[in-house]
Amino acid sequence: MSDGPKIEFLDTTWRPPAGGKTTGSKGRLNIPAGKKSGGGGGGGTVAATKAKLQRITNRVPEVMVKVSGRQRGGGHTAAHLEYIGRHGKLEVETSDGEKLESVKDLRELAQDWADDEAATTKRREPLTSVSMVLSMPPGTDPDTVYQAARAFARTELDRFPYAMALHTDADHPHVHLTVAARGEGGERFNPRKDDLAGWRESFARELRARGIEAEATPRRARGVVQKTERTPIRKIRDRAEAGTAELPRVLQSSRAEAAAMAQEKPAKARPWEVKAVVRQSEVRASYEKAAAELDASADPADRKLAEQTRAFIASMPDPMTRDRDQARQMAEATRGARNSERDREGRPLTRAELLPTATPERQRPTQERAQQERQPDETRKPTKAPTRPDRSR
Repeated sequence: MSDGPKIEFLDTTWRPPAGGKTTGSKGRLNIPAGKKSGGGGGGGTVAATKAKLQRITNRVPEVMVKVSGRQRGGGHTAAHLEYIGRHGKLEVETSDGEKLESVKDLRELAQDWADDEAATTKRREPLTSVSMVLSMPPGTDPDTVYQAARAFARTELDRFPYAMALHTDADHPHVHLTVAARGEGGERFNPRKDDLAGWRESFARELRARGIEAEATPRRARGVVQKTERTPIRKIRDRAEAGTAELPRVLQSSRAEAAAMAQEKPAKARPWEVKAVVRQSEVRASYEKAAAELDASADPADRKLAEQTRAFIASMPDPMTRDRDQARQMAEATRGARNSERDREGRPLTRAELLPTATPERQRPTQERAQQERQPDETRKPTKAPTRPDRSR
């Protein structure tokens, strides 16, 4: 056992959530020995764990690796390859190292993949390719991102044909990586949740090897409760708010739940909210334990890391779910609307002025009667009976 603070237990905190399956015909992709991330941990040694803790508490950029779509048929795959190549304006690199620049070459590559798939399946519209995106935050050097993505693909996808292109037209550099659905020996490419967690680690490791600080921790290891909104849902929501599309059912249900939460007095915690609070409490306790171990070290660097870890704990967001956050925003909007109802002099409106009760015409005689009732009997003005016209003449 290596000397130093005993903080290897943090590997459990950093491990991706359990669940999901791995891809490949035998249940796992062909990842060379020694290249796999080890499940998101610090590497098993005290030095590696401290280095990872240093990066996490320093909040270095988190890598993003996601599956962006699936293509069926040669035409669909060709259209996607043309898109990532910007219809011949960008260079597309294949797994063989070939550089494709023309639309004709991209269409031929797509047809080759479609033919390979057709030779092994009788499905009418079989899956031909899977598209992925690897990206880093704004300000990251695009060329280094591309080099790291290339190294990642050569390591993790060496048994599958693929094509990749770098895009720099957005605010963040990202690489489009499209993988053929059929690999060597008929192996099927079908990435799952467990694959993506390992691929994030691999991509981050390639970036660090090239001088760019990067991490790949699950959000709960950073104390984050809310999931990032999926891109298709976000785009549909934006269109719905602009009045050009209908709000998806999943968002309708979420807003209805948030509206119900906003009306509750007192608020009632949902089971998933309790679970989120408990989970974040466990994460906080894990970091607190690590900080205590580091504080007991004779190394000033360890004690400094302990201080940094406690600051990281203090900066964790509240364990608030998206529904609860939306309910809070609804309640704040309602209070803001009430507070904004003021007269021109800035005087807060009275309760009688805010409540839509009687009209002014009805309020005046009611107020006059109330004033008369408060006066003494001898000072109260007698009510004058109406006179009738004399019709005896």
